[in-house]
Amino acid sequence: MRLSVHLAALLALILGAVATFAAQRHRTVEQPTDYVAMIARAAENEVRALQDPQSFRFNERLTWSWGTETRSVIETAEGRADRIIYFGDEPLKPDQQEKQEHRLEKLLRDRDAVKDDLQEQRSETQRRIRMVRALPKAAIFDFAGRENGLLLFTFRPNPEFSPKDRETQLYRGMEGHVWIEPEQERIVRVEGKLVKDVSFGWAIAGRLNKGGLYEVAQTEVIPGVWRITTLNVDVKGRVFLFNGFRFYRKEKNTAFRPTTESLSYREAVQTLLAMAVPGPGNDRDTNKPDFPPRTPLRGSGKSSTSKPRLH
Repeated sequence: MRLSVHLAALLALILGAVATFAAQRHRTVEQPTDYVAMIARAAENEVRALQDPQSFRFNERLTWSWGTETRSVIETAEGRADRIIYFGDEPLKPDQQEKQEHRLEKLLRDRDAVKDDLQEQRSETQRRIRMVRALPKAAIFDFAGRENGLLLFTFRPNPEFSPKDRETQLYRGMEGHVWIEPEQERIVRVEGKLVKDVSFGWAIAGRLNKGGLYEVAQTEVIPGVWRITTLNVDVKGRVFLFNGFRFYRKEKNTAFRPTTESLSYREAVQTLLAMAVPGPGNDRDTNKPDFPPRTPLRGSGKSSTSKPRLH
C-alpha cells in the first residue's frame, strides 16, 4: 500500500513536470507568433504615418559620393519645398545662391515644374511604403532581447517571399536587425546587409552585389509623432549586364518644428525664397534651426501656434 502511494506521488510529480515543460514549450512556440503580429502592426503604423504625415520644417543633410549638401525643408499638405543652404558645410557662393533663387522662382511661376516636383515626391513616398509594408512578410524574425526599452529582433530572408516591386527585391538577400518601440508599436530602427547577390529582372536588368548596406532610423520628434532622422544606403551592382554602379546616400534630419496645417506649397516656396541665408563667416552649425525669413510669410492662414496633428 505504501509503495503504491509512493508510485502515485512519483507519477503525479512526473506528470506535473511534463505539463510544466509542455506549457513552457507552448509559450516559447507562440511568443514569436505574437511578435510577428506586433511587427506587422508596427509596419502598418508606419504606412499610415507615411500616408498622412504631420508637416514639419527641418534641416536635411545629404551626403553623396561626391560631397555633402544641407537643405532647409518646409513640408505642407501638398508636398515639401526645400532650399540648399550649404555645400560641403560651406555657405553657398553668390552664383550658387542665385541658382537656388532661380529654381524657387520657377516653382512660383511654372505649374509644370511644380507638378513634376510633387509627382516625384509622391513616387518616393510610395517606394518607402512598399518597403515598409513588405517587411513583415519578406523576413523571418527572431527575438534577440531588449535594448534601452526597445524590442530587438534579428531577421533573415523568408524563402517563401515573392517580391512584386524592384524596391523589395533587397529583402531576398538581406539580413539584419530591427528595433521596435513596444508601447506605440513603431519601428525605431532597421539595419540590414546584403549577404548574397540579388538579381532583378531575371538577372538581365541588373544585380545588387553582396555587401550592400541599408539603414533607417526614426525618432519621436514631438509626443506621438515619429519621423525618419537617418536613412543610409550604400549598394553596388550592375544594370543590363555591363554597366556597374554604386548608389551611396546618407541622410540626417534635424531641428524639427511643426508647421501649420493651412500652409500651402506656394507659401513654403515663398518663405524659402525670402529666408536669410548663411554667408561667409556665419555660424555653420547645421543642427540649429533654420534662419528666419527676411519678410513676413504672406497669406499664412492660421497662426503658427495652432496645434499639430498627432499620429
